[in-house]
Amino acid sequence: MSEFHLTRRAALRAALAAGGLLALPSCAAGGGGGEPSDAPSIGTSAEDHLREAGKKLGVSSISLLAYSAPQAEAIHQLTGQFTELTGIDVQWTALDEQSAANKAAVSLGSGAASYDVIHLTSGLLPTYASRDWLANLDQLRQSAGTVPGWDLAAYGQGATDLLRSKNALYAVPMFLGTQIFYYRTDVFEEHGIAAPPTSFTELRDVCEKVHGNGISAIALRSAPSPSQLLFVWSAWLYAFGGRYYDGYRDGTYSGVALDSPAAVQALDLYSGLLRDYAPTGATNWSVEDVTRSFTTGQVAMVQEGAVFGGTFNDPKGSQAAGKVGTFVIPSGTGGQFVPYNCHGWGVAKTSKQAEAAWLFVQWATLKVTLTAAAAGPVGFSTPPIADVYASAEYTAKYGFDDFVPSVTKTIEIANGGGVTPLEGDPNYLPSTPDWNRIGQKVSEQLSRAVTGQASAADAVKAAAAVIDA
Repeated sequence: MSEFHLTRRAALRAALAAGGLLALPSCAAGGGGGEPSDAPSIGTSAEDHLREAGKKLGVSSISLLAYSAPQAEAIHQLTGQFTELTGIDVQWTALDEQSAANKAAVSLGSGAASYDVIHLTSGLLPTYASRDWLANLDQLRQSAGTVPGWDLAAYGQGATDLLRSKNALYAVPMFLGTQIFYYRTDVFEEHGIAAPPTSFTELRDVCEKVHGNGISAIALRSAPSPSQLLFVWSAWLYAFGGRYYDGYRDGTYSGVALDSPAAVQALDLYSGLLRDYAPTGATNWSVEDVTRSFTTGQVAMVQEGAVFGGTFNDPKGSQAAGKVGTFVIPSGTGGQFVPYNCHGWGVAKTSKQAEAAWLFVQWATLKVTLTAAAAGPVGFSTPPIADVYASAEYTAKYGFDDFVPSVTKTIEIANGGGVTPLEGDPNYLPSTPDWNRIGQKVSEQLSRAVTGQASAADAVKAAAAVIDA
């Protein structure tokens, strides 16, 4: 199935896979967004730089294609500041993720120069880069310079590597898709559990203790697709010492490695917890089902997107509000790994205002801009700069329990290579041209163990055969 021809439901699930993006209604809007007063000062040096650059470039407007998602809308509401400083109006078009990807493919592929700035996912980056659709931002940095205060290193290697191809940077991180565990603090206290689990062995023990009396212990994504079952379970696979391939070098994978005792152990635990300690019927659940089970008080624990922190602790829509605890995904004998991908802003190769577009990309990803976006009225709890999480503004909005330390520790794990066991590979799931097709078939085979149709060993063997075919 082509990346640009998914069903609408599949597109929504793909958008949610990173950590549960709550898609906003499709819309198209021109102009710079919120009033300039909505945004705090970005500093005298940065503001002077933007004013001077705006005068020098003499560009009246740039066009931008974004996803109708909270992280983009949070930036949109602040773009009046960019326009005020530079004199450059931002003609903003926002569509649901799949429609935006389709429109970007048509525009970039035809060389039409319809958009200057493109919102994209790290999963699409290899396709865009291989087709030479995006400007090399390393070259723009050298030729056009950078805004004072903007620092590529601030985003961390875990995120920036996902937006590189053949050592060239093609987009700047604007949103992190990762996961943590959420749990009900009142349920843990009731059962005398003093601290959340740090290993998968402890996780199993906690499930056994808290299950029952009207509440299930755990819910996990189990629907057979790369964005559901595989996105969650792969961190377990790696933690047990398993992997999909033996090696990775220069973008190429070698040697199928999935059929291993480690993979069997990881799948046996995952499927066993779902069958024994999850709500009835939870062996074919997607992100929508898992999040609903937590907000409605059905379960004590879920592994879900860090972006759901505000949602889970919102008293207006969650029965768990005020009783939400968090912890980092546990470790195993093979180490500690976390699901990880990101969204970024890229500059179209066909743009006739590439320097102006580059100027916007920097402004939109400054620490001050991202801090203001995270603190604003739109839910945006996973910006790509770790320092944002230490700000008073962020803490005031998302500082419940250990949420902030859980997210920053997860970022730290990713920056240290805890995304995949394959050295040199920045991708959480294998990044091959046909992984959408292969990953779908792999997840279908693994799902047979989750639903009890096959043993974990037989399911793993069949899934490995799919990769090796």
